[in-house]
Amino acid sequence: MQPADVEAGQAFLCVIAREGELHHGAGEVTLVLIPRQMLKLADALKAAPFGVTTGPDPALDILVAHARSLLGRPLPPALALFCESGLLGLLAFAAGPGGNASARSPDARDARDALYQEILLDIAANCSRHDFGVSQVAQRHRINVRTLQKLFQQHGTTLKEHLTWSRLQLARSALADPANAGKKVSDIAFEAGFNDIATFNRLFRRTFGRTPSSLRQANGAG
Repeated sequence: MQPADVEAGQAFLCVIAREGELHHGAGEVTLVLIPRQMLKLADALKAAPFGVTTGPDPALDILVAHARSLLGRPLPPALALFCESGLLGLLAFAAGPGGNASARSPDARDARDALYQEILLDIAANCSRHDFGVSQVAQRHRINVRTLQKLFQQHGTTLKEHLTWSRLQLARSALADPANAGKKVSDIAFEAGFNDIATFNRLFRRTFGRTPSSLRQANGAG
């Protein structure tokens, strides 16, 4: 990784292949670490060059401020999913094409950012609904399907992929909750918005690297 100069108080995005070293002077450094399993659907980061992305970027500033506000705060599963979706959306935006603030029109960027964040929050709140999909989201936010799809493509993913990821996160939280120990995995999958248990099991294992049952056992929830 090539050295890069970062001014004090400036947020930056660092994408590394295996390991890296951070050298800094006196002062405080806030690190927001993103687990690999969270990034499987964040294609924008897969395409990002290895190294440090510098330069002022409002998305990164908001990401750091949001992360700091969550430190040490226990969150219920639904709220944790809500916050996680927002953090990942900000990260994907900063890493995506034209992610640097200087390369975007402020008015257009702000409007797209606001709409995208609004949609992410809507998905987090309604992903468990079985009738919730691309056409429903487009209608709810009064935009056509093509515009909606392009909005997510600009952030390195698709709405369908993000919706699936949100449902998987919801199911994972439910499986780890001891209060659901008496529920079948299939019931939890259905409550998270999945219609087919085989598809759910396949996607869950591909995303988290383990089966729903093994995650539940590891967390002592069943």
